[in-house]
Amino acid sequence: MGVELGGLDSRSREVLASVVKAYIDSAVPVSSRQLSRSGSFGLSPASLRNAMADLEDLGFLTHPHVSAGRVPTDLGYRTFVTDLMQREPLSGMERARIAAQLDPESFDLDRFLHAASKVLSRLTGQVAVVAAPRPQLILQAFHFTRVSERRVLLIQVAEPGLVESRLIETKEDYPQDELDAVSRMLTVDYAGRSLVEIQKLLVQTLAEEKVRVDEALARAMELAKRAFLPLEPARDEGAVFVEGTETILEKPEFQTDVEGLKKLFHAFDDRVRLVNLLSDCLAGREVAVVIGSESALTGETQSSVVSAAFHAGDRTLGALGVIGPRRMPYSRIVPIVEELGRYVTRRLTEGAS
Repeated sequence: MGVELGGLDSRSREVLASVVKAYIDSAVPVSSRQLSRSGSFGLSPASLRNAMADLEDLGFLTHPHVSAGRVPTDLGYRTFVTDLMQREPLSGMERARIAAQLDPESFDLDRFLHAASKVLSRLTGQVAVVAAPRPQLILQAFHFTRVSERRVLLIQVAEPGLVESRLIETKEDYPQDELDAVSRMLTVDYAGRSLVEIQKLLVQTLAEEKVRVDEALARAMELAKRAFLPLEPARDEGAVFVEGTETILEKPEFQTDVEGLKKLFHAFDDRVRLVNLLSDCLAGREVAVVIGSESALTGETQSSVVSAAFHAGDRTLGALGVIGPRRMPYSRIVPIVEELGRYVTRRLTEGAS
């Protein structure tokens, strides 16, 4: 029967891997006759049927309704991903597409991460999510530039040289020399702090008496308020980009499951849950795979997530990943997510310097 490994002998592992791969390719329950016809085994349909029945008894396979074919369980997918699958390396064309679509991007963090989500969705054919929680960033410098009357462009430089820009509508007009002075003041007062810390300090400063009696300081604080305080005290989950939600409509398992489809699209709109799910991989530098019942979100939506953290130097800034059906081509998607995570890390570390 072969050597025991991970609770399964070599033949059982081979049969399980073949069932998972066949089901990923076809989305149709896999029968012993189908495996026998593939020519991959020197076993009769009866022997394969017995092996598949044993795998079902052990919880690796199941059969839907009265179908004679089997489909993988969450345990079957997990065993395949962890122990059995052979990764498909990225082609030269795929690597070239990543470079061609992301290298030309100017280094504005939100714009760059949004572009990365588009590339990831196109390469995998799945829904891509890129998340960079704001509190992770340490802000180093600020610069305000007058664009037109009562319109100011804020440029923020965060450690280690990441640049973000945002257009601000102001109540009053600010000449450029005054904006330069405000830029210097805020950089001196707030550099080296996170956005959350800056917001707390700004609220304290606005409550002080000297702001009300010093006209120049009051104008500076009004501009800072527009720049750093949210319009309402809503959560700030950071930059979250979701791309390719329409790909879910192409997946056979969701075409007849209207309720499951509603739950999945509702999950795409819940940015906080997406960030929390992706944050599970932020502690390490390896690709994380979450399948079905292994998390509340994927269990509720009968989906899977493949994700990787990205970094700037030693600082973890966020995560990127894909969400799709449990019947996901992991052997192809895991290397793509891993490669894009490495690429984004390299750009964040070197591209903004």
